Amino acid sequence: MKIEIEITEEEIKSAIERKVRVALADQTNAWGFDDFVKSEVKKAIPLAVDKLIAECLTDHDGLKNKVIEKIEKAMTAKVQAALKMKA
Repeated sequence: MKIEIEITEEEIKSAIERKVRVALADQTNAWGFDDFVKSEVKKAIPLAVDKLIAECLTDHDGLKNKVIEKIEKAMTAKVQAALKMKA
């Protein structure tokens, strides 16, 4: 007696994906995982903030344009207020 089974590549991929999802769920439901995630986030925050600050400081043109824009808005508002007071 000879038995042949044809398994497609898609079926193999689907079976592996199910196993990965189960393994991932097992890990994320493990005791202490929430504390691990909180710890990693706590470690990552200073690095992310430092990177953001460094980007802001190295983007001189962007920062300069923002400052100029704010000054222009403030000056325009003051001029308009002064003109209204005169009228």
